[in-house]
Amino acid sequence: MKVRSKNPAGKRIARERIGVLFEQARLAYAVHPERSNRYVELARKIAMRQRIRIDRELRRQYCHHCYAYLVPGRNMRVRVHRGNVVVTCRTCKRTTRYRVVRPDAKTN
Repeated sequence: MKVRSKNPAGKRIARERIGVLFEQARLAYAVHPERSNRYVELARKIAMRQRIRIDRELRRQYCHHCYAYLVPGRNMRVRVHRGNVVVTCRTCKRTTRYRVVRPDAKTN
């Protein structure tokens, strides 16, 4: 097994590259959806190699079952049901649920 890198600059560069890949996926989706899926695959590989987490807003932009880049209304359906956001990938027909946290209602 490879020894873990102790260089924080490598992790910073990896985060920047992941951000760039997701931006390229967003721009390329209209013309080449399969290219967007490839960008997501590359971003995941970089994150796994450097052992870093993908940020939450980026993590919710791809399907965790088939790793397709998701665009609402195109290959993704979004519903709110009982305090959960239910995301359905139209590529693999699988659903993912995210909890919606309500802000505390202050009483006057």
